Amino acid sequence: MWGCVGYLVVVGTYVGTYVGAAAPGDPYDFLYKEGVTAYLEEDWLKCIKNFEAALLDYHWVREHVASCRRKCSGESAAGKLMSAKLSEDDRFYERAVYNTLCVVKCKKAIFGSRMDRIVEGNINEDFHNRKPYDYLQLCYFKVDEFKKAADAAATVLAVQPDHEVMKTNLKYYLAEGPLNAEDVLNLELQEYGKEFIKGNVAYNNGDYKTTIIHMEKSLALFYDAMEDCRHLCENPFDQGWFPDFISSLANHYTFTLRCKRRCTWQLSNLYGEIMDDFFYSYFNYLQYSYYKEGDTEKACEAVATALFVNPTDEVQIRNKQFFIIDEGVSEDLFVPRKDAVAFIEREDFEEKLMEYIETHFVFLKDDDFDDDDDSDATKYSSGLPNTKEAKGLLQRVPETARAARKRVVAQFKTMSQMGIHLLMSERELHGRGRMVADGFATPLQCLVLTELTKLAAVEGDGYKQSTSPHTQAENFQGVTLGRAGMMVHAKLIAKEALELILDVTDRCRDYLERYFNLKEPLYFAFTHLVCRTAKPEMSENRSLSDLSHEVHVDNCLLQDSGECLRVPPAYTYRDYSALLYLNDEFEGGDFIFTHDRSGLSHEAIVRPRCGRMVGFSSGPENPHGVLPVLDGSRCAIGMWFTHDKLFKELERTLAETLLTRLKDDSV
Repeated sequence: MWGCVGYLVVVGTYVGTYVGAAAPGDPYDFLYKEGVTAYLEEDWLKCIKNFEAALLDYHWVREHVASCRRKCSGESAAGKLMSAKLSEDDRFYERAVYNTLCVVKCKKAIFGSRMDRIVEGNINEDFHNRKPYDYLQLCYFKVDEFKKAADAAATVLAVQPDHEVMKTNLKYYLAEGPLNAEDVLNLELQEYGKEFIKGNVAYNNGDYKTTIIHMEKSLALFYDAMEDCRHLCENPFDQGWFPDFISSLANHYTFTLRCKRRCTWQLSNLYGEIMDDFFYSYFNYLQYSYYKEGDTEKACEAVATALFVNPTDEVQIRNKQFFIIDEGVSEDLFVPRKDAVAFIEREDFEEKLMEYIETHFVFLKDDDFDDDDDSDATKYSSGLPNTKEAKGLLQRVPETARAARKRVVAQFKTMSQMGIHLLMSERELHGRGRMVADGFATPLQCLVLTELTKLAAVEGDGYKQSTSPHTQAENFQGVTLGRAGMMVHAKLIAKEALELILDVTDRCRDYLERYFNLKEPLYFAFTHLVCRTAKPEMSENRSLSDLSHEVHVDNCLLQDSGECLRVPPAYTYRDYSALLYLNDEFEGGDFIFTHDRSGLSHEAIVRPRCGRMVGFSSGPENPHGVLPVLDGSRCAIGMWFTHDKLFKELERTLAETLLTRLKDDSV
């Protein structure tokens, strides 16, 4: 009769609290960078000190930001309005003004001079993905703190359960500790999760009274955690262009809505995997526990709530029939909880709204731009080319792009029939997992892609200035697929330009899969059109050791000792890499495979030319770099691939969706 999902109790309980009346110390982004520096310098104690302090401050900031936003949202909603008799729009914006003023005052009172501090987005993302614990687990291990190392590793695995390196490390820490798996803690498990686990344990032990206590407490804490998560989504948003008022509001709302939609997913992860029926499971546990404790009214309420969450659930349908037929309960008792109803109705509305947005929009936008419009909207003051320059490119793109598409669709039987021939194999390149081949793009295609890159590129695009691996003696400019898609959307370049990028890079990916005889498909993780241009004033007497791109490995951190650490900030998910060259009208800029990090000893040198691709596995077997560009501009398309679908390139998906939509609109 009764059904309840049985969750295994595994590692994890939330330890400690980050609540405080005053800031714990230095800002977490500063401490994080100090921790990374200490890690790379192998100063393990300093590494631990900085990352622990960074985590303390990070949680303190988030808690108080969420607290301010929740408090002010409630106060502005309840306050008396001057616009009470006016339109709904007037009331909305008046509340927004009151809410804003309240948040500013609240943040100023708590954060003082720190209230306007801007933290780099990649650092916040690192905290979200628990990368500080990734560093900490090794730092703890280096000072023989096996229990803490195991806890940190388990904390990473709670959000990255397929992290193979972390799985191996945790097993090692358990064995060397020696430690019991049940004693290992997930240091980020929130209070609602701790109460849920206690309720789960009590349920499995047949202690239904205790189950009710912990599950009800967990449910209340879950609602609180959900509101905090949603309020923490209300962050600044760089739109990258300048839409009018309504479009700007819609863009920012969609940005926050996407984040809020992830809250349910995030809070449903207690054991290292997402529980699809997590919210429903509360009422599944409660309905049986209340029944066993003789509280029929509460049991019926829980059954009704479970059915509201999942109306087709056969177990709860049978339970309701049992109460009505066997227990003689009135239909009137089956009333779902109001808070659960409100929660599900909001979830359903937001799901439908996001489905509408994703179906009808690729990029939320203002009215379609007119090709002859000379307004600020079409010029963009963010560095995009003006319409006149773009039109010259539009005239040259379609012919070459369509030719490329025909070649790809043809699905050639052999490499030679594709016009591709191998230039250098592993033997000539003196290393494994390497190849160089020609024929991936025609001279006209290279010309179009080179001009597009120079035309649309942004200085340093794709890299933070503080962490750029590129020399200061050159200008590094790049174009991501997202930027190219936005330009197509704004009618600054033809859609065929975007098609050309996708088609040419698809050819490169397909060739790599065939050449290396890969058993698993490669997914694009990142695509980047880049140009490196020598600065004339810095080229004279420039040292050859001043590399255009320092020697590195694509999925680990290469050390002077030769060791390569597969830890953040390395892109550990990358499996293969490739560069497609677009020109050769420059001096220097050769690609090198090296023996070590210094770059002074070369295993192989590859001279760029139009249509030439160098491809290689992304691991420590392939340290590589770029020799100085001494004159002119060196342009190429960088491609990084993964076998893991979780790290597929979102911007590529958006670009493909945009092209599909444009094609449908033209039919």
